Formats: sequence, structure tokens, C-alpha cells
Amino acid sequence: MRQIPSKIFYLLVPVLAVGVFLIDSFFRIIEHFDFNINLSFLALSLQNVRIIIVIALVAAWVIIVRRRFEISELELSQKLWRFSLLLFVNYAIAYLLKDIILADYLIGDIDRQKTVLEALVHEFYKNIVGLMTIVTLIPILFVLRDLIFYRQRRTTRLYFNLFLGMLLISTIWVSYTGETLDFLSPFADLPNAGSTMNIILVWSSMIVILLLAFRNDWITYLPRKQKFIYFGIGVIVYLMIIFLRDDIYEGYLGNSTVAVGYLQEYSFAVYNFAIFVWLLLLIYATFSMVTLLMHLPTAKAVDRKLKELTSLYDFARLLNTELNAEKLPQLITQLTSKVLESQSTWYMEYRNPVAPNMKLISHINLTQQQILDNPFEELNGLNQQLLDEKKPILINDISQNRSLRHLLEWKKDARTLIAAPLFSSRDQIMGVVYAAKPQPFGFDIDDLSLLEGFANQSAMALENAQLWNKSLEKERMEQELKIARDVQLKLVPQSMPLITGFELESFFLTAYEVGGDYYDFIEFGDEQTGVVIGDVSGKGTSAAFYMAEFKGVIQTLSQTLNSPKELICHANRIFYSSIERKSFVTAVVGKLIPEKKIFQFVRAGHTPILHCSPKNKTVQYLQPPGLGIGLDKGPVFEKIIAQESITLDHGDFLILSTDGLMEARNASGDEYGEERLQALISNCHTYSAAGTKDRILTDVMDFIGETPLHDDLTFIVIKFGQGIPEIDTPAPPDKTKKQEKVAK
Repeated sequence: MRQIPSKIFYLLVPVLAVGVFLIDSFFRIIEHFDFNINLSFLALSLQNVRIIIVIALVAAWVIIVRRRFEISELELSQKLWRFSLLLFVNYAIAYLLKDIILADYLIGDIDRQKTVLEALVHEFYKNIVGLMTIVTLIPILFVLRDLIFYRQRRTTRLYFNLFLGMLLISTIWVSYTGETLDFLSPFADLPNAGSTMNIILVWSSMIVILLLAFRNDWITYLPRKQKFIYFGIGVIVYLMIIFLRDDIYEGYLGNSTVAVGYLQEYSFAVYNFAIFVWLLLLIYATFSMVTLLMHLPTAKAVDRKLKELTSLYDFARLLNTELNAEKLPQLITQLTSKVLESQSTWYMEYRNPVAPNMKLISHINLTQQQILDNPFEELNGLNQQLLDEKKPILINDISQNRSLRHLLEWKKDARTLIAAPLFSSRDQIMGVVYAAKPQPFGFDIDDLSLLEGFANQSAMALENAQLWNKSLEKERMEQELKIARDVQLKLVPQSMPLITGFELESFFLTAYEVGGDYYDFIEFGDEQTGVVIGDVSGKGTSAAFYMAEFKGVIQTLSQTLNSPKELICHANRIFYSSIERKSFVTAVVGKLIPEKKIFQFVRAGHTPILHCSPKNKTVQYLQPPGLGIGLDKGPVFEKIIAQESITLDHGDFLILSTDGLMEARNASGDEYGEERLQALISNCHTYSAAGTKDRILTDVMDFIGETPLHDDLTFIVIKFGQGIPEIDTPAPPDKTKKQEKVAK
């Protein structure tokens, strides 16, 4: 449902107000001329219309106040000024019209017959009083509600809703019975004072209003200056509230037999609303003035606490927005000096845990000589006391402190000293902040508490900045590792070579971002295809670096050499001079000779080759002697290394792998092992190279489950002979992707 535009309500309010005035004027004219016509039916109809118009007028103004006045968005001081202004306008306009402009028409013998002009002036003033009551008291009630709800308790809204409920019930009661509630003398000798309903409504309302009157917590948080200002203005406002009832709401017209107030004559419902709100204003203002008067002597102390809280908040906000660890010490020094109003401030940072000392990082108002002769660099004396006690220290007069009197030689204008240590979340000392003043007792106990809060915030900010810098460094390293991983993946073959009589498949997965496993296909000097698989000791970037270097050496040497042994021996001599003594490389270098059905290879300390021969029904590991590359300069290596050749039959398999395959572990810590692989391969003679690779990978992944890889996983499957029927198992992409995710 679309919202009715506010402009309509702005137009509706004056139209409705004029409508009420015209109806009242009509009744006054009929009464004055006393026509001999029976107008009772018309009068009753107009009276009902008038009631509806008044209700519509109140509703329209409530909507305007809620939409346009935005009272809840105002600051506390703005609400108080708005409250005072509305009350003054209510009082001033009605009183001004009554005692100055309309005095000649409203003052006189109440028993004499009024002229038509006087009667119309009477109706005009009555309508002005009613309209001003509606226009001012409704926003005043909204302001009062916000004051009552300031830091509201759980029952505050309940009490205020009870007040609104009592207001509604009493308004209906008053409109129905024509009685009025007398809050000042409910048991007086009045026609309506003793009715049971009257007494219940009066005392119930009084109890609820008294409960609301205690909700004036906003006074506590006023600054000292504003408390004095509002107390002075509050006296005037309080007097206006007191006289508002008698001068405006109970302002009497009448004749010789009955006295009726202007507002009562305008509307019993509006009058009841006005008296209810007036009583709430009177009691709430009474309690507020008493509370304000009691707070005046302690206003300065409260101001100090508010300033400390504000300073601590601003301090924390500024520190938390600065993530540069190099700029933070200077910011800490500046903010501490500003809040404590100290003459000199400096920050000492704890630097060396081996030979504990402190270093001046930032300062305010220290000379160059004082910086050079700083007596706070050693972790002793006052620094040691701060470290031991883990709380701030206040020296009221340095000249009276024997252990610190020497500081006057360093800084003659320092008489009061305050210091606080900064500890990390792991309870490690980070530094100490100092502040000094030239007069004795320049700081007090509140400054000590404030500095302690500042020190805690500073330590947190410094620690956050350090963590932020570490996270940035970690992110940078992770990005570099990602780039290194991409480069490493490009170093391994992107496709398998086509060799007559052979099928080749491979799998390569690093346990970390980068690793030391390596495999490649090369071409010897006699144009025969070779295969290389290796593993660099260690993990991470250093292993990946050596792997890339090893690839370059092998690729370069293979172009001029014809045998695997020559190639590995030359590579060892080159690699020995560049690799660290704690590192080495294991490798298998093989050569495929299709026309002779021969696989020629050497093993430089690497994992044995698994050979599966369906014809001979054997599965065995080939492990000729060899030594890791880089462990020996050359003679010993070349003496130990042995080259072997095996003749392959149709359907034979060779599995070349790194130790990551055999040492893959499950959740229980058990290794996959050579026997498990040997048993698996014994049933693979009917599979192609791709099918065998998938079977190995599936079996390994099923074995380790969700356990992350602790080493790189690399293996090559070589099958000799083509045209054999193939029974391929489906590839396990899900498990591979899952393991890659686990490995990362």
C-alpha cells in the first residue's frame, strides 16, 4: 500500500482546524440570536462531525511529527532545546493572545450578554488554545519519550506503554462521561472526584508516571558546562510547566453558575491529553531538576571520565586504522602526549631477547643530546620494575625518589614521570611508553589508569600490524610458490612421446606447492629415446630449484652422449660442484631400443624398477648398484654405478617411480609398500599402460583415504608390445582431484 504524501497532511491540518472553528462559531451565533427553530438534530450531527474532525486533526499531526520532525535522529542537546522551545511557544502564544491582543474581549463582567464579536473572539481564542496544545504537546511527548528511553532498561518500554494505555483509557472515559480527572485532589469534594473509575485512573496513572520519572539517565552523560546551562534554563522551563496548567489548560471562562476552561470547552479529549502530558512533564521535570542539582558538584569528575573514555575510544580507533608497524610508534607517542597533556613523551622498544635492551623508537620534546644519553636503554632499574610488575608506574616527584634522582641530570625539566609497559597477547614485552611533566604531581591516579588502557590498545595495535605484515609476506610467498608450481608443472612433459612398440603413461603430483620430483623424456645422441625419473632430497623451493637445474643438465648432456651410464656420470660431476653437501639427487636414467627390444638403464641410488613379465609370470624389482648424484665428486660414483640391460617380451611392463609411491601412508601411518604394488601389477598383464596407471592410482588413493600426501607422487608406466587386447578400468578423476586438494 502506497504511503500517503506528507503534503496532504500539511494541507489537512489547517483545513481541519478551520473546520472546528467554523462549527464552534456556528453554535455560538445560534446561541447568541436564539432562533425559534428546532436545530437539535443538526446540532447533534455537527457535534459528531466536530469530534471526528478533532480526532483527524490529532492523527494528522502525529503523522507529520513522526515523518518530518525526526526527533529520534536528533542529538541529546538538540532534543532538550527543541523541548524548551516547544514549551515556550505553547505558553507564549496562548498567554500573549489572552493578556495582550484579546484582553479587551475576554476580560469583563461574565454575567453580561456578550456581543457577536466577543463571542467569535472567544471561539477564536478557544480554538487557538486547543490547536497550540495539539501542535506543541505531541512533539513534546515524542521528545520526552526519547529522554525516558535514553539507555533504557528492560521495563522502560513497558512503563511507557502503560502510560499510553492509561492515557487512551482515560480519554475514552472522559469523552464518554463528560467528567474530568482531577490529579491534584482526587478525593476532594467535587462531583466527579469520588467516582471509583476516577480514583482508579488517577492513582494508576500517578504510579506509572512516577516510575517513568526515574528514567533520566541522560543527565549523567551531560558535559559539565551543559549541566550548568541546562540547570539555569531548566528553572525557567520548570516555572513554565507549573503555570501552564492554571494559565492555559485551566484558564476559565464562564457565567455565574459554572466555570469551564478554554481547553475543556474545546475538547474534553484534548484537555485530558494535555493534563496527562502536563502531569508527566511536571513530575519528570521535578525529578530531573533534583537529579541535575545533585550532579553539579561531581560534574567535573564525570567530565574527566567521559573525556578519558572518549580519548580511549579515539586512541583505539586511530591505532586500529594504522597497519604500518613502522608508523605506529610515532602515532602512539603523539596520541599519548595529547591525551595526557605531557611535556615530553617517548617510546622504547624491546629489541634483543638474547642480550635484552631497549631502543628509543619515537619521541616528543627530547633534545639530540638526551636521545644520545638515554638512560632507559638497559633492561634494568625502572624498566625491570615495569617488566616484573606488568603494570604502569607513577613517580609523583623524581627529585624525592633516590633511585631515579639521576634522571634530573639527563632531563632537568622532568619532575613527574609516568610509564606503562606494552605486553603482547603471549605475555611478551614489546616496549614501554613514557611521559613526563615539569611540575611535581603533574599526573594523578586517573592518568595512570588511562595510560594503562592506552598501553593495552597500543600493544594490540602493534601486534595486529606485525600479524598483518606477516600475512602479507605469507600471501606474497604463496603467490610466488604458485608461480613456481606453475613453472614446475611446465617443466615436466606435457605429452607422451610416440615410440614404436612401446606405450608410455605417467602421473605427477606434488605434496606441497612445489617439490623435488622430476621425470622427463630425452633423446640421446644416437636419436634413441630415453626416460629419466628423479627425486631431489628435501622439499619445497630448494628441492624444486635443484630439480630444474638437474633437468637442464640432463637435457644438455643427452644430446651428445649415447649411454645412460655416461650421461649420469657426467651429470654427477657437474652437479657435485653446485649442489649443497647436505643435498643429493636420486635418479633412474633409461634408454629404449625398440628394434632390439631392450631397455638399458642405470640407477643412481633411486627406487628400484618394477618389471612385470606375463610370459615368465614374474614380477620383480630391478636394483643394480648405484649412488646418489652429488654425494661424490666422481671416482667413487663411477665405480659403483652399473648399467644393466633387459630384454622385453611382448606385454612386459616397467614401473619407474619415486619413493613417494611406496611411502604413501594411510591414517594409521602404514605405508603402501613395495609388496602391495608388486601384487597389484601381477594382475595387470591384460591392461594397457593407461589402464595400469589408473589401477595404480586408484589403489593408492583408496589406501591413503583422506590422509594428505607427505611426499611427491610420481611414476611412469612403460609397456612393450602393441595390439594386445585391453581391459581398461575407468580413470579415477574424482579421487585425483580430491587428493590434489588434500595435497594443497
